Amino acid sequence: MSDFFCWTLNAGKAGACNWYRITVPFMHLRDMGLAQVYEDNNQGDPKESNLALLHSDIGHFYSVVGEDVLHRIRSIKRIGAGRRATPEGGIDVYPPALIWDCDDNTDFVHPFNMTYVHMGVRGYPDGHLLKPGDGLEVTNAEGKSIGGWADGVTRYEGITFDIARNLHAMKVRHEIMREVHGITTASPILSKYAREVIGCKNVYTFPNTIDPSHYEKIRAVRNDKRVRVLWQGGMSHLIDWYPLREALRSVCEKYRDQFTFVIFGEYFDWINEVIPPSMIERHPWCDYSAYKLKRGLLNIDINLCPLVNNIFNSCKSAIKWYEASIWEDMFEATLAQRGPVFNEIQDGVTGLLFDTPEEFAQKLGRLIEDGPLRKRLASAAHKWVLENRTPEKTIPGLFDFYAETRARQKREIGRPVIKPATQEEIMKLATPLR
Repeated sequence: MSDFFCWTLNAGKAGACNWYRITVPFMHLRDMGLAQVYEDNNQGDPKESNLALLHSDIGHFYSVVGEDVLHRIRSIKRIGAGRRATPEGGIDVYPPALIWDCDDNTDFVHPFNMTYVHMGVRGYPDGHLLKPGDGLEVTNAEGKSIGGWADGVTRYEGITFDIARNLHAMKVRHEIMREVHGITTASPILSKYAREVIGCKNVYTFPNTIDPSHYEKIRAVRNDKRVRVLWQGGMSHLIDWYPLREALRSVCEKYRDQFTFVIFGEYFDWINEVIPPSMIERHPWCDYSAYKLKRGLLNIDINLCPLVNNIFNSCKSAIKWYEASIWEDMFEATLAQRGPVFNEIQDGVTGLLFDTPEEFAQKLGRLIEDGPLRKRLASAAHKWVLENRTPEKTIPGLFDFYAETRARQKREIGRPVIKPATQEEIMKLATPLR
């Protein structure tokens, strides 16, 4: 059994982020025998949690923020090395090395993303930093107002948009990132941002990792020969889809009886104006515990990944491509927008990439027409994901980063200085209390 201990906080809402940044890596660190893991859900005995953290080699925090978190991290860092008595004579003990993990650049949350209410600090569309009292009007591609955020007025799910509060929260988040011993991110661009903009010194890119055994092979029976084209996502992806609406309309007109547009997640009103109802199949979001089964049951042929190139999007991972490529008994070909997120896709080999709406329409039509092409792209993508994004390929590197960070932290603290007790102190301990 490994004598390397990891503590991780997994107290957030169950979802893809927690799954890929907490559950999967720590599950496999444990199963590979690299570390013993204490997964804290923040609902048990606080004393037990603190003891587990303080006796661990690594304390892992996924995107936790706030002044209480900063205070906790600074308090742990003030603890020095000590000496623990053992039958063999004693061992040096150290507080944990602290890791902060993230998979999004939340400094640039887009106004279409509902987390903007408590994270939004930048204007649209140029990304300038807001000042308290600023108003923010959001327009579509034609310059028509489609809403906005008013400081101290606009509310979402019980939270009021507050620029001063959000700016302070960003400042505290940056302080946390500079304070911890190491940062892990899901993409090279996000790692670069952490190093060069925020000033983090010890940063490691740990890509989202996919375990083929987690994906069910149960399939729904298909009752037609239409090609099934998938888009999945939430409201924040409106900016990715809206510029393609006319291109999508042209594809629908040309291939009206040949494909079904499967929408998994947010349904935008403009879709009704572009795609005939007979071509649409809608699926609402499901609880993440059912996601992987649901995803397989959709029986998809073409996986669409439009992603406008902005700072927020460029820091994402290509997880939608990984998931579409993991099936060994289905052939899902991916059509993705060219940019830093999908630069792992080799155009024409492991997927197809597009730059413009016209290229999107041309390549989507090509995939609809060419079944052998879909199979060839999907097979190559499946091979690439198995060779680069499974636990066997990614977890050892993560462990090495943890081990190196821990060793560096111990060197910086130094060995404990144990001052021998004086004869006077010994006599005081031996004197009975009166």
